[in-house]
Amino acid sequence: MKVRVRRLFMLTTLVLLASCGPSSAPVEDVDTFSFAPGAEGLDLSHHNGAVDWPRLSTAGLSFVYLKATEGEGHVDTRFQENWLGAWRHHWQAGAYHFYLLCQDGRRQADNFIRQVEVRSGALPPAVDLEHAHNCAPQNSRGETLADLKVFLAALEAEYGAVPVIYTTPAFHAEWLAGEGFDAHPLWVRSLEGPPRLPYAIWQYSMKGRVPGVTGNVDLNRAAE
Repeated sequence: MKVRVRRLFMLTTLVLLASCGPSSAPVEDVDTFSFAPGAEGLDLSHHNGAVDWPRLSTAGLSFVYLKATEGEGHVDTRFQENWLGAWRHHWQAGAYHFYLLCQDGRRQADNFIRQVEVRSGALPPAVDLEHAHNCAPQNSRGETLADLKVFLAALEAEYGAVPVIYTTPAFHAEWLAGEGFDAHPLWVRSLEGPPRLPYAIWQYSMKGRVPGVTGNVDLNRAAE
């Protein structure tokens, strides 16, 4: 039987969105995931190559999100290897899906669910929503947003946790603001400084360097 997951993970509860105001301060909510304030982490995919997990574990980071899937059928070729490596080396780990606006939301959810086990102690699933490398919607705006909500609801039902939305300020303004996604913690890419959106996680660099990974990595920081 699958174990349903709804967790408080470390010390301080972070964010469920309650509004879309201009302040960068996170909005607290006691019924979502949490990190130590300012905890540092990274996200990885096959683009980062093979990971030396023992070396990476010396970097002073505490959490990692791993790319699992993209669209209806793509699976990241390093996901299972990275997933096992992260757990074996006691990382606070979660998986994410790159969502394609031109594909079916339910089938995208099925793709993710097939690859990512329900594991006690995992970070909530995350969905990457951005313009880069995406495709033009095939349906109306309303139908596309409804499809995205089907995807998110399927993940919440499977994993017992509200999915995190990774996004950029531009994508958020165009697609998400005022459209009923306020229950989802935000993971915001903002390379010029802290996000002006309420956020749970801030991706502050795409050119980080860490032991155990060759080349640049994305670096993230939990809200303080």
